[in-house]
Amino acid sequence: MSNVYSIHPPKSDLILLHVIVGEDGHAEWGGADAFETMRWFNRSLTAKRILVSAWDSDEEDAHLVGQTIDITDIVMTAKL
Repeated sequence: MSNVYSIHPPKSDLILLHVIVGEDGHAEWGGADAFETMRWFNRSLTAKRILVSAWDSDEEDAHLVGQTIDITDIVMTAKL
């Protein structure tokens, strides 16, 4: 499966975190693998949104870079 979005060039050191949010507004799953994100989203009965955020990490801490974006509409359009 290919990615339907690109935020950063492939050589970026940023970590992309994908979060699946359920009907209740809480995270159901989170991870860095886009393929696994789609599997969780497609199999969940309660998943409503897919959020992506970019993180920069040093040896001790991770820092959010920019704003978290909701890619649900993009993913759903790409599935058509």
